[in-house]
Amino acid sequence: MGLFRHHNQMPPRIKRKLKQRLLPVAAMEITATTIVVADVLTAKSFRRGHRLGWLLLAFVQPFGPWLYFAFGPWLYFAFGQER
Repeated sequence: MGLFRHHNQMPPRIKRKLKQRLLPVAAMEITATTIVVADVLTAKSFRRGHRLGWLLLAFVQPFGPWLYFAFGPWLYFAFGQER
């Protein structure tokens, strides 16, 4: 049975609407994670934290990539400062 035992009892139209609502969110998470991983792997150095820490944070869903965008080293690069 488990956690999703009632999921199979949903009418098909509700399942379809749920998938339609979750698909854009999943696409944003995958895109954000990809951007963070690429940026961490290509960065020469970090002012805050270490490469491994930022890389692990990228895979903490759903908050990891957004924390990187808010507090990560890309902030310095985006505003024209050196990393």
